[in-house]
Amino acid sequence: MGLRDTVQELRELGLSGTLFRVRHELRMRTRATERLERPIPAMPPRADLRWLDALPFGDPAAVARAVAPRMRPDALDALRDDADREARGAVLCFHRDHYDFGHPLDWYLHPISGARWSASEHWSTALRGLAQIGDPKLTWEPARFPQAYRMARAAAFFPGESARLLEAVTAQVEGFLAATPHPRGLHWFSSQELEIRVAAWCFAAHVFRALGHDVAPLTRAIARHAWEAAHHTERELEYARRAVYNNHLIAEALGLYLFSTIAPPGPDADRWRALGLALLDEQSVRQFYRDGAYLNLAHNYHRTVLHDYLLASRMRQREGASIPAPWRAAMERSLDFLVAMQEPRSGALPNYGSNDGSMPRVLSTSDFADFRPTLQAVSLLTRAERIYPAGPHDEEAAWLLGADALDAPLRAPARRSVSFADTGFHALRGRDPSTFAALRCGTVRDRFGQIDMLHLDVWWRGHNALVDGGTYLYNGERKWLDHFIRTASHNTVTVDGRDQMLHWRQFKFLYWTTARLLRFEDHPTWALAAGEHDGYARHPGGCVHRRAVLLVKDGLLVVVDRVTGEGAHAARLQWLAGRFSHTYDAARAALTIELPSGPFEVATFDERGAPLAGDVAYGDEDPPRGWISREYGHREPTPSLAVERRGACPLVMVTVMGEGAAHVAQNAGVWNVRSASCNVRFRIEDGMIENVKESRE
Repeated sequence: MGLRDTVQELRELGLSGTLFRVRHELRMRTRATERLERPIPAMPPRADLRWLDALPFGDPAAVARAVAPRMRPDALDALRDDADREARGAVLCFHRDHYDFGHPLDWYLHPISGARWSASEHWSTALRGLAQIGDPKLTWEPARFPQAYRMARAAAFFPGESARLLEAVTAQVEGFLAATPHPRGLHWFSSQELEIRVAAWCFAAHVFRALGHDVAPLTRAIARHAWEAAHHTERELEYARRAVYNNHLIAEALGLYLFSTIAPPGPDADRWRALGLALLDEQSVRQFYRDGAYLNLAHNYHRTVLHDYLLASRMRQREGASIPAPWRAAMERSLDFLVAMQEPRSGALPNYGSNDGSMPRVLSTSDFADFRPTLQAVSLLTRAERIYPAGPHDEEAAWLLGADALDAPLRAPARRSVSFADTGFHALRGRDPSTFAALRCGTVRDRFGQIDMLHLDVWWRGHNALVDGGTYLYNGERKWLDHFIRTASHNTVTVDGRDQMLHWRQFKFLYWTTARLLRFEDHPTWALAAGEHDGYARHPGGCVHRRAVLLVKDGLLVVVDRVTGEGAHAARLQWLAGRFSHTYDAARAALTIELPSGPFEVATFDERGAPLAGDVAYGDEDPPRGWISREYGHREPTPSLAVERRGACPLVMVTVMGEGAAHVAQNAGVWNVRSASCNVRFRIEDGMIENVKESRE
């Protein structure tokens, strides 16, 4: 850590932020947080369970009747099997793997390393064994109780098994409380976890009571934990407001609102309610940008906070109040933004930004990557219309809005090229809406995200041909965090082996990148976007990376990368492919990806039209290269094509990609590219694609 970088961090934090950070670190490192923490007062008695009536979840019998015909039988069977395994302690974590936490569950077990966290450490020091034990998120995941959603939903679809599943949920909740008394252990470390956990328990209590069961033992456990969680969240709220003012803060605001509903009436509950609602108002404006993008610049985190506003909005409606206007506006902007970036067949979006596998409310059998369940619910809530035809993705809306909501009219969204210039997300879409290119080009406004400016995701005939590698793990070997978060793992250009921003701390970057969208055009037969960024300009030579992307609908893509600056430099271009078989023809310098729709070829050329040789890595570990992570904690090898040019600037690389091999020729500055389905002619001037002329065979 150099002095210049330290000064830059202080500049970006500002005086107030710096003083807060210093004070917080001193409190934690001197254990003052532990010494000064007051015991949580005893909860006043509450004899009634009227708070259960405030929960906004649908009738389970009605949901099952409406949704079961829309679901695949194998998906229902899988839900029942998952619930059965989870009742016995094998929890499905991050929507992929069952990890056995024992029966009863061991709430301090790391399921991969087999090591255990201390149950006696104060929460503020509970993660000090992280390097030896492993990523705590794998221990937090079962304590978020996704299994409570699956067991309760399985009970709704298979009522004959509901008594057994209620017994299992109640035993796990009571076991958790017995093992994790406040303020001991890692499960009190993050207040976000408290809200996610209590909301899951509330859903289960609602479902099992509606199915005719006595849920008094479960509701007593919920009330006890919610009381303690509210006090803890309120005490530590300032850290979220000042240091993790993103999805953490929204979750904690929702938590205070939810906890106040469960708590006995009184000044504590009134204070928590007022604070939670005020924060939800404030953050719906602060965290949702004007164009609909989300502060984390990560689509999965965007979905996560929509889960929170969906639940908060339905709670307000359950109380007889209207949805606050700022919440509704944030959700509607988000809906338009996420739909515009979506692949319609699978419901997936580019895996942009950090993705920790979070899904606060597991209310669907749809794939984790499928955003249709949440976006359908948002559309029904805010506009009273469906945007997708009937399908298994309707389950989430049925649980949140009631089964009758599924009778709303269908208005399918138009799929077109779109530019969200405020934050820099741009989609060039073909005639087939499942073919599109998503370009990231916008000035960094907050410290969250990845170092990925001018990254390009390519979807072809519904398949993610060129991808964002994902996240893998937040906590583990530093080389893996660095690999997935930094520039070289993205489909963009690195200069002289440097990153566009400096990865300074685990979740912090310095020298925020400034970017400019230079052009965005959409024509009947082609679409074009171009932009540049100055992430390398602070280094010797003052380099600027410019990228132009041309989509010829729906035959091919042309990408022009140009690096300008003083002196000689090295520019490295990567194309990371999806999880498909591949071949590399060294003689033609062409990578072929075998998509289910047919071969997709990627080849790069110099400014004269001569092929540029590259190399392909597949699952290299030292250093890491050629990896994709679609589910948290899991990585898979995938082909990475890298092309490098060295010399005096400007350095130009032209990539042509599409179905099958393309014929490329350049003469007197005019480029002719012919594919199996189209021809295109253009000029390249100052890194821009000009004078586009397209024709069909």
